[in-house]
Amino acid sequence: MTQRDIAGKLDINVKTLHKWKKDRPKVYELLMLGLKVQEILDKLKKECEDLENSLDVKNLQKC
Repeated sequence: MTQRDIAGKLDINVKTLHKWKKDRPKVYELLMLGLKVQEILDKLKKECEDLENSLDVKNLQKC
C-alpha cells in the first residue's frame, strides 16, 4: 500500500502523513500497526468465509 493509499484510507492529506512520520513517529507507528492488523483481520475473515463455503459444498455432496 502506498503512502497515498494510506492517506486516502485515513482520510488525510499525504503531507499530513509525512509530517506525522517525521514529528510524531509513535502516532505514525500505531497507525501503521492498526492498518496491518486490519489487513490481517480482513484476510482471516475471507479465509473463514472460503472455508465455510467449502464445508457447505462438501456437506451438500454427502446428501
